[in-house]
Amino acid sequence: MLHRLSLGELTAQLARRACSAREATQACLDQIRRIDPQVGAFLHVDEAGALAQAEAADAALHRGATHAERPLLGVPLALKDIIAVRGQPLTCGSRFLADFVAPYDATVVEHLRAAGAVLVGRLNLDEFAMGSSTENSGFRLTRNPWDLERTPGGSSGGSAAAVASQEVTAALGSDTGGSVRQPAALCGVTGLKPTYGRVSRYGLVAYASSLDQIGCLTRTVADAAVLLRVIAGHDPRDSTSVPEPVPDYAAGLEGDLRGVRLGLPREYRGPGIDPEVQQAVNRAVQQLEMLGAELREISLPHTRHALATYYVIAPAEASANLARFDRVRWAPDRGADPVAMYGGRARGAGGQ
Repeated sequence: MLHRLSLGELTAQLARRACSAREATQACLDQIRRIDPQVGAFLHVDEAGALAQAEAADAALHRGATHAERPLLGVPLALKDIIAVRGQPLTCGSRFLADFVAPYDATVVEHLRAAGAVLVGRLNLDEFAMGSSTENSGFRLTRNPWDLERTPGGSSGGSAAAVASQEVTAALGSDTGGSVRQPAALCGVTGLKPTYGRVSRYGLVAYASSLDQIGCLTRTVADAAVLLRVIAGHDPRDSTSVPEPVPDYAAGLEGDLRGVRLGLPREYRGPGIDPEVQQAVNRAVQQLEMLGAELREISLPHTRHALATYYVIAPAEASANLARFDRVRWAPDRGADPVAMYGGRARGAGGQ
C-alpha cells in the first residue's frame, strides 16, 4: 500500500530499499485508475513519463544518491494545472487553453526535478484559479474524497483531493486568497501558503500578481516543511522573489517554543465564528502555551476592510493578467483575421 505513505515514510522506505520508486509510482497510478473516475482530481496523467522518471530515480538510488542530497528522489507528486511543466498541458482549467502545451518549466518544477521528484500529472482547478469549490473548471467537477456529494474547496481542489485520496504523495497548488489553505482544510490535509516572495512565481499563470503564491499540499506538516525547502529560494526571473537564504524548515519542528511571542487578533474571534472553529483554535493555543510560547491578545483594526480590499485588488489584477487570453494568441483559431474573429465569423468563434 505504498500510495498511503507520507512523504517522510516513503523516502525512508526508498532509502533502505524496502521498495522502489517504480513500485511507489505504480501504486499511485493504480490508485488514480481506481479512484479518480469518482473524485475527478486529475486533468491529465502522464503514466509513461512518470514511470520513466521513477526508473531514473531507482537508477540514481542504486548509484548511491541519497535523500539528503535529493530530498524527493522517487516521490510521486502532481501539480495544479496552472504551473508550467515543459511538454505537458497547461490549461488553467479553461477551454481557452485546451490545446496549449507548456514550452518551459516553472522554477518550482526545476527545483522538483533537481530534488528527484516523479511528476505524475496535472490537477484540476477552478478556471484560471478564480473560484473556491473546483466546480468552475472548464473540464470536469472535482469531488471531496471523504464525501463525494461535497466540494473539495478550491481553487486548488484537485491538488487537495489528490493528496487526500492517496493518489499522490504530495501536490503543489497556488493560493491568492485561500486557494491552498481552504481546500486543504476541507479535505483534511496540510496546506501551506508561503510568505510572498519566498517561492518563485516564474511559470505560474498569474491571477492576481501581488497576491499569488505557489503552495504545498501534503499529508503532514513535516512533509510540507520538506517540500517547501525544495521549492523555495531566490529566482532572478521573478522580480518579487526575495534574495534570502532558505532555512531548514523541518529542523524548526523540533523542540519547544520558549522565547516565541504570538499574537491572537481579537477581530478574528468575534461574532460569527463557528463554535467548532473556536474550539480548535483554543486547543491550538493551549498546545502552543504548553510548548512555551507566550500568547498575547492584539488588535488588527483594519481587518474589517480586508475583504473589500481583496475584492478590489484581485479582480483588477485579474482583468489585466487575463486580458491576454483573448483568442488571438492562445486559441486554435488564432490565425484568423482579427476583424472576422471579433465579428464571430472565425473558425471556432461564436462560442463553439
